[in-house]
Amino acid sequence: MASKNNKKNNKSTKKNNTKKENYTGFIKSRNFKWTVIGTAIIVVIVLLAVFNPFFEPPASIHPDTYYKVSDGDLLSNGSSAVFFLSWIGCPIGATDSWAIYSAINSTSDIYSHVMLHSAYKKDIYSNGVTGQPGLLFNGNFTFTTSGHKFTFYPLYMYNETMTGTVNNKTINGTLASYGLSLINQTYPAKVAAMFNRYAADITYKGHLETTFIITGPHGTYILNAFMYDPVSGGILGTGSPDYPNWTPNSPQHVMSHLSESKSIADAAGTFMGYLDKAQ
Repeated sequence: MASKNNKKNNKSTKKNNTKKENYTGFIKSRNFKWTVIGTAIIVVIVLLAVFNPFFEPPASIHPDTYYKVSDGDLLSNGSSAVFFLSWIGCPIGATDSWAIYSAINSTSDIYSHVMLHSAYKKDIYSNGVTGQPGLLFNGNFTFTTSGHKFTFYPLYMYNETMTGTVNNKTINGTLASYGLSLINQTYPAKVAAMFNRYAADITYKGHLETTFIITGPHGTYILNAFMYDPVSGGILGTGSPDYPNWTPNSPQHVMSHLSESKSIADAAGTFMGYLDKAQ
């Protein structure tokens, strides 16, 4: 009798063990599948975050605002650069030049690459006698920030009074079309194409305004017009900030007091932030 009961118990134990083994195997199998699925999802999310194939550049841009216009660099070689577009007498270019200089000069000494200058005396931020204080950038130069190398490419389209080329030669056609043709001849194709893409947004009263593009392996950004607003009583000038009620200070004065301007320092910091995003 006892042996029969033992046989029954053995059979019952074997069945239970078989069920447990099957159940455990089933759980392990399901866990493995969910692990594979979860890993695949994470990989897809990471790839989307890195390459973002769904990125769409803005259809248009507005002044005084940074816009991301590409997920990668426009040079197709992994390098980084700033393409600065302006004209010799531009009060916006003069204003922005201080923030750009302050930013870049904090990483590399670029004093030899700039020239003290005053913008057109009859334009905004002028008083008919002298124009907005600023800097002109002399040719291309390189600088390093956060261990990453950038090249700065300035391009001036028109002369002091916007009546001709920088060499005071007659411009055939409109100022805007001449500016675009100069961009196409001077800058790499993809960079020129980006300026052309937003040509309508960076054109003011028939001419191209100061605009710059920051590009690097992790993205490309564009800004048109002012990096900060000139304020009365600041280092740039006094009076109402419009022609002819604005009294600009000399570029020598601004250079010697540059570290005292919070608005320029803030604009420089923002500019550096976008350099970091692009590199």
